[in-house]
Amino acid sequence: MPPKTRTFRIRPESLRPVASIDNSRENIIPPPIMSVSVGTAGYKRSWLWAQRMGQAGALNRVQSMFIYDCNQATTTDIDGKMGAMRGASGGSDLPIILPEYFPKVDGFLRDPNAFKDFYGLIDRDLDRMMDIAEKRSEAVSAQPQIIIEWLGFGGHAKIGGLLHQKLVDAFPEATFLPILLLPREHVLEENMRRETWGAYELTMGRENEKTGDYGNGPPVLLTDNRQSTRGNFRTLDDNLAIGLASIEAAVKYQTDSGSLAETVASFSDYSNGWLCMRVLSRRLDVADVPIQRNRFSPRRLMGGLGNRQTAILKGKDNHLTWQIKDALWEIADTGKHSELQMALHDPIDDESVMRIVVALPADENGIREIEEDVRDQLERENFEEAFPNMSYSFAPAHFPGSDNDHKMYVSMFYPLRHPGVESIQRIMGRSGDFRRLEDDTSTPNIGFGTGLCMDATGGFSGARELQMLEQYGYQSRGAQRRIAREAARRSTVEAGAYSNGYNGSREYAAAAANGYRDGNRP
Repeated sequence: MPPKTRTFRIRPESLRPVASIDNSRENIIPPPIMSVSVGTAGYKRSWLWAQRMGQAGALNRVQSMFIYDCNQATTTDIDGKMGAMRGASGGSDLPIILPEYFPKVDGFLRDPNAFKDFYGLIDRDLDRMMDIAEKRSEAVSAQPQIIIEWLGFGGHAKIGGLLHQKLVDAFPEATFLPILLLPREHVLEENMRRETWGAYELTMGRENEKTGDYGNGPPVLLTDNRQSTRGNFRTLDDNLAIGLASIEAAVKYQTDSGSLAETVASFSDYSNGWLCMRVLSRRLDVADVPIQRNRFSPRRLMGGLGNRQTAILKGKDNHLTWQIKDALWEIADTGKHSELQMALHDPIDDESVMRIVVALPADENGIREIEEDVRDQLERENFEEAFPNMSYSFAPAHFPGSDNDHKMYVSMFYPLRHPGVESIQRIMGRSGDFRRLEDDTSTPNIGFGTGLCMDATGGFSGARELQMLEQYGYQSRGAQRRIAREAARRSTVEAGAYSNGYNGSREYAAAAANGYRDGNRP
């Protein structure tokens, strides 16, 4: 007999491995996403995201994966995974672009300046990798709509900023989403405070061609390792991967729900440089139930082989509908359950723009019925009146944690309109730039390129351009020698101005007095 309670068939896991996809056959629209990661932590997060994209059936939206990690163990690990996936699937490859030059087989050992002695060869290798990425875009006849950058504060931090500049030059029309991983280890925190944050300020900000100053860069999605449950970084990274993959799964299910590129682009104007996420999971009631088939079906006539399937139980009292509805109310209340956040910050306004995706491991037919019930319930509770600028959508996506673990995930993506970001303040210090303004609309953008998150010891005092280059950015050895020579000449002229005579070249002193020197500004 059929079950008395309503059931929805579990959506089979989309076993799409990372290294097996043929965009030419499976895509009508060119793949719009490019993933770029630096360092070992960035590689692990981007790879986990790609796995979740495969489980959501959305991996065909990825154009290429650019992984830069000067660590031989990383490339060996990737080669092993790709080989196993190729053998299992027999499909064509999603381009995974890896470095070929390794100055040190074990990476830069968390030293953000260790790369500088090898930068000539590193820069050449980066150009080779960028050439592959551009050829991939030409092959699918479209530039990426959004470039996800997985950034951190380890030994590859400054390379990540320099790579960003190359990406901007190669793909000027793309939307960028830097995902920043704030550390919890004291060594990395100190590096962040002293210089790597400043490196991002320089390389991620946009340069004003008229004034030469650096303005606001792209809004950054904040994540904080201190938010990981009991130090389990995998949980935080997994929630992030599921949240981002859910947005793309929703687009595949319902095209008008808005892709990740559209969400980031539309939320940028509402943020002060920061984007954040909250992710909530709930265990579903699942059971093996009989499959309802025609009495003359071949399987039924063969003695009932395979006559049971795993299904989600809705329950006589619509428990599933209530469970989803309750989760939506809970995740939208940002004043509570701060453990759901990717980073710590003050609660956002209920009238702020928000985007929620409910990912369920049900097939598309079941999702439609569930969505209708939930929307009807929320309408009766005036959900839109409480959150007038919120949009929510559903996605059929199976994100299993284990063989017997079936959950739904509710992910919320939103901008921050105030400067109170506790995750940054605990490292950079609570300077005057973080003061709470009464009118949030007048709060300046405090993202990369503004310098407002720098404390007094690491701020941009004095000659801004020279300080940023010397302390944070990369200089070629020739540029270093030229700047040292210019500084020596400047000190010589200044010393002569306060004496009865002058020291150094008469021609140089005359040129400096007239406001020019060797074609450069004094």
